[in-house]
Amino acid sequence: MFHIEYILPIVALWHTITNEVRKFKQDHTVANNIVCAIHSLVYILHYNYNYDRVEYAIHVSIGYYIYDLLYILQCLQANASGSNIRQRAPFIVHHITGTYLLYNMLTNHNTGPLLESYYVLEASNLMLYLSYHLHKEYRSHKTLISFSEFIQLLWYSYYRVYVFSMLLYHNQPRFFELSRTSQCFIIVIYLMGVVWTCKLAKRNIANYLAVAP
Repeated sequence: MFHIEYILPIVALWHTITNEVRKFKQDHTVANNIVCAIHSLVYILHYNYNYDRVEYAIHVSIGYYIYDLLYILQCLQANASGSNIRQRAPFIVHHITGTYLLYNMLTNHNTGPLLESYYVLEASNLMLYLSYHLHKEYRSHKTLISFSEFIQLLWYSYYRVYVFSMLLYHNQPRFFELSRTSQCFIIVIYLMGVVWTCKLAKRNIANYLAVAP
């Protein structure tokens, strides 16, 4: 069941967490990346150790996406350049589709595949956060960054392409029981994962060519 009265306090909670992290990390992109990682870990741990009460973690995720979407829109208002809009547009699409699907998890009885899909998506992002942090904080350590990007490619493609594909394949009947909007949003998120996997592959090829004799 969806409890709208939970959302405002949760949004305020994520705002507070972000402000606390920023006390230690002045670079807002680094701080926001850490908060993203915290959000993913909260859902992953809750899903694995308290599955019967996972609706609480879903409310936390909805609140996080709303908070982060408001932050992105605020950044766009401050700097509405074409490059900034193109850079942030995928995150806006991701957060809107993610919020809609999370809401469906709370209002739809056919939640099993959605819950597992969301778990796969959040698990796939863990190496992304780590690699981004290393890139921002240790940019002079080229070998370390290249290695982290290689692990990120393996980790991300495993979850977002292989595991997610198998999940959709084995849950086809339940997938087609979802609304057309939910089906389209799931396909959009899947395709975004494939596109990002291709970008990671290109980046790793470039890293290899940069050091190849």
